[in-house]
Amino acid sequence: MATGQVCVNNLNIKVYDIFEMNSIEINLDNHEINQQLAEVCGIHAGDGYLRNDGKRREWDISGSVEEKDYYDEHMIPLFNKLFNLNIKGKFFSSRNTYGFVIRDKKVIEFAHSILGFPYGNKSMIITVPNFIQNSLPLIRKFLRGYFDTDGHFSCTKKYGTYSEFKKKFHCYPRITFSTVSPNLSNNLRKLLQIIGLKYSFHNYKPLKKTESLKYVYEIYGSERTQKFMDLVKPKNTMKTSRFIIWQKFGFCPTNITFQQRQNIINDELDPYMFYKGL
Repeated sequence: MATGQVCVNNLNIKVYDIFEMNSIEINLDNHEINQQLAEVCGIHAGDGYLRNDGKRREWDISGSVEEKDYYDEHMIPLFNKLFNLNIKGKFFSSRNTYGFVIRDKKVIEFAHSILGFPYGNKSMIITVPNFIQNSLPLIRKFLRGYFDTDGHFSCTKKYGTYSEFKKKFHCYPRITFSTVSPNLSNNLRKLLQIIGLKYSFHNYKPLKKTESLKYVYEIYGSERTQKFMDLVKPKNTMKTSRFIIWQKFGFCPTNITFQQRQNIINDELDPYMFYKGL
């Protein structure tokens, strides 16, 4: 019987002993399990919510309805494989999102007690588990999950003494992460330094009493964004579509839909049309 171990928060834990999984064997080796867990942690940091309100104990993960392909083709198979589940995606009409809910008690307890995910609103206190923070392969997987759910790739115009092309088209690439969690902000700084990526850091003070101080990390420029994408290899096609267009044309129009970007990638739509008359 497979009893592969995973080191989480400095504890060596038998995967089979954690899950039991209705006596189904776990055949993943340590390396693969750790990498999958690291990506799951990144996903949860972005789109996850662990609920325990006295009536429900569940793990709720959802995002934009445009991310359906990413959920169905990558995220849901990842969770099903790692936790031996059979979850399926669904639309949440009340909040206009797409995702899934896990109600398996052992998985919920693992997410809370072993991975350290807090119940309730995590925004101000989410952090990166210790087992990820000093391993380059695990950092890459965490950043993949976090970028796929909460990161952003965009392109801006250049101003000043630049070519007419750069001043007209959105050609300057930028990857952005933002959080209101001081702990996650400190973690991100460390992770980006370990993988050797230069970044710009900004604090944005709240404009309203109901808002919190926001910590923003930006990785900008062709070389740095290309390096990030090569290291992390994101899986969310809604976000990577912008990167693909930028690679192909040297710019990516803003304020267009995922379907329009897919059409551009498939040569069914001319990206220059969004700049006519400028």
